Amino acid sequence: MSAVLDTRLQQLTPFGQRLVWVIAGLALAVAPHFGHIAIWTLLLAAVATALRMTIEIKRWPLPPKAVNTGFAFASLLGVLLSYKTLNGIDAGTSLLIVMSGMKLLESRTARDLTVVVFLSYFALFAAFLYNQNMLLLPYMVFTAGLLTMTLMRIHQSEPMPIREAATTTAKMFLQALPLAALLFLFFPRLPGQFWAVPPREQARSGLSDEMTPGDVSDLSLSSAIAFRVKFEGEPPPPRERYWRGPVMHMFDGRTWRQLGATFSQQEVASSGSTYRYRISLEPQSRNWIYALDMVTRWDRQRAFRGEDFQLKARQEQISVLTSYDLESSPTYVTTSELRRDLRRVDTYIPRDRNPRTIELAKQIRESAGSDEAFIQSVLTRFGSEEYYYTLDPPTLALNSVDDFLFNTKRGFCEHFASAFTVMARSVGIPARVVTGYQGGEFNSMGGYFIVRQSDAHAWSEVWLEGRGWQRIDPTAAIAPERIERGLDAAISAEEDVPGRVLRQSALFSKIRMAWDTANTFWNNQVVEFGETQQRWLLEKFNIKDPRWEYLGVGLVLGLVGFFLILSAYLAWKFKPRSRDPVAHVYEQLCRKLAKLGVPRQAHEGPNDYVERAAQARPELAAQLAEVRSVYVGLRYGPTPLPTQLSRLKFLVNQLEA
Repeated sequence: MSAVLDTRLQQLTPFGQRLVWVIAGLALAVAPHFGHIAIWTLLLAAVATALRMTIEIKRWPLPPKAVNTGFAFASLLGVLLSYKTLNGIDAGTSLLIVMSGMKLLESRTARDLTVVVFLSYFALFAAFLYNQNMLLLPYMVFTAGLLTMTLMRIHQSEPMPIREAATTTAKMFLQALPLAALLFLFFPRLPGQFWAVPPREQARSGLSDEMTPGDVSDLSLSSAIAFRVKFEGEPPPPRERYWRGPVMHMFDGRTWRQLGATFSQQEVASSGSTYRYRISLEPQSRNWIYALDMVTRWDRQRAFRGEDFQLKARQEQISVLTSYDLESSPTYVTTSELRRDLRRVDTYIPRDRNPRTIELAKQIRESAGSDEAFIQSVLTRFGSEEYYYTLDPPTLALNSVDDFLFNTKRGFCEHFASAFTVMARSVGIPARVVTGYQGGEFNSMGGYFIVRQSDAHAWSEVWLEGRGWQRIDPTAAIAPERIERGLDAAISAEEDVPGRVLRQSALFSKIRMAWDTANTFWNNQVVEFGETQQRWLLEKFNIKDPRWEYLGVGLVLGLVGFFLILSAYLAWKFKPRSRDPVAHVYEQLCRKLAKLGVPRQAHEGPNDYVERAAQARPELAAQLAEVRSVYVGLRYGPTPLPTQLSRLKFLVNQLEA
């Protein structure tokens, strides 16, 4: 393969051959940016690249400097108009890629091509600012290797064969690996992201700050991972695996929304066992942390708990994979009273909407006699009548709750949660809708749970005097298997649940879990390696409280040690070959004869030279004859004896006598 490629490249001029390698490296470096930056910048760079290659093949002259300057200025203006700035990851990367194409249009020398290669390095590693997926690593290593091979071929008078260039690059990478590991492990880590501006497009599928019946069921069609959770010790049972997200208070008769106003926080206290765990959140366009309900302990410098007990990050959005160490108690009590203004909000319903639901709720409450009995009666009604749990509920009319309760009777978790909350509010019980996730798939290989978008869930919370907020999940009444065994068990076999067949395959499940385990290890140990992990590592070296200056000194000492070892290795590898002792004595002879007025000519061999010297200096003829005889015996005869070399040295040393 490499021989065929070399043959085709040889049909071009030497500069054209180098240009092909540079363009190939640039193309691979730019490829990961598809989907992240404006398409016109990629097209413009591609057109500039194609034009430069055409110029090289056709032997056309390069565009005048004024034309290149005009193109560069237009590109700069285009990036500025597209992004309204030249700062940030998107704008900066777009400008870098466009200018790389512009640079090719004026490339004439190896120096110009070197500049393009270094721009390609920057473009390649900028892709890590968008995605740190483990699958990207081999691609990045391959492309970086190709760019390094290109640098070597650019600066060779005769282009280095591909196989030799690849072998040399691989050796260089292996030599650099210890240094890379040293910098990765011990370079002082500062809190926060290395880059300050998140990518412009950070939209991710997930829960929203409002909920209309049908939203969660649509989300359940996605198998994308929302987060992973690893517990310390035994995990909670399935019925307690509720991951709290946004809480909905405002209801317009169809859609639930979060509360715009801010109320004072209510206090809760644990009344049972607690669980400690680490949650790793996938990137999202929000700052929501889906903690196990109810979170009781968290890092207050990185997160806060809002008035609805929802845990949120202090940053604007979680734009990269982020982990938090949390503690939660599934059994808890509210220790503060419900404020009057919040009670008014959580008992409000539009009186001109869903009249049949309101009337039904009042009838049930009158016969029940208490709020607790009313709640149980409504749940019993859901479980005993012909209500169906389905991923494909029908579209509802204007009075959506009436239509669901009395006509369609088919819905997903948000339909039941919405209907129950409206019924509770109809009889004066403060109630709200909570969205989040429920359950999770256990990965036995990695020892953690995977919570996907398909685990999205909605339930209700009601305020009971003397007990505070209580979770009420109507889905547990209509489809208890959803809570205990997940979505696949709750949806009938006749319905098409995405990925169900693959999840039921033992072989595919093992492959899927093995891959997720590897990817999680990469995320936890590499992508998220930060200050906390670095301190843990240093403690293994008995460094309990490292200061940054100590880390700096340690890093410098480590670098010095690395370069000393590398220098010693290179000195050993490239040390001069041991000199031939016979040749060394012959060189000494030549120097002495030169001092005696008989320098050796460039074309003369040892035999002719010594013979000419004997003619020029007759008084040394006898000594030189013996010198020639011993030398010829050592150089061209059978295996020489050590005494012969000693004799030659003696004769040469005696020439001055």
